[in-house]
Amino acid sequence: MTGHHLAVGAVLRRGKDILLISDPPDWALPGGSVEPGEPLLTKVTQETGFTSVLPERLLWVARYPAAGVEYEMLGFEVTGVGPHDGSGSWVPLPEAVDRLGRMWFAPIRDPAVAYLTGRARVATLWTWTDLNEAPVTHPHVAPA
Repeated sequence: MTGHHLAVGAVLRRGKDILLISDPPDWALPGGSVEPGEPLLTKVTQETGFTSVLPERLLWVARYPAAGVEYEMLGFEVTGVGPHDGSGSWVPLPEAVDRLGRMWFAPIRDPAVAYLTGRARVATLWTWTDLNEAPVTHPHVAPA
């Protein structure tokens, strides 16, 4: 493996709703790749339309290999600050879990769904050695 790449995803709540971003054919949490030197939550701010976002807590770390690169995705619960420009869709929690559960990409899908359904604790480490295999989690996460 050569290289290391960082990405971030965020859970934003409004009451019992979760903010999702359309990523055809899927729905995703706001976020994306973090460029070297870029503030960690810049992509979240850009995709949500808030002036800024404040990290509340680390929800998960997902580590996985792809195309010879080691990736690490950090999942945060965040609070939006300032005016919201209407980006994304506020979706009731059960519907958000359903939409995210149909996502093709396991390193986003699995930690997000497990956290939102209460099967994973905050700061859970998810590690894939092969994306075609089940991940190892610390602490253990019960299957769906």
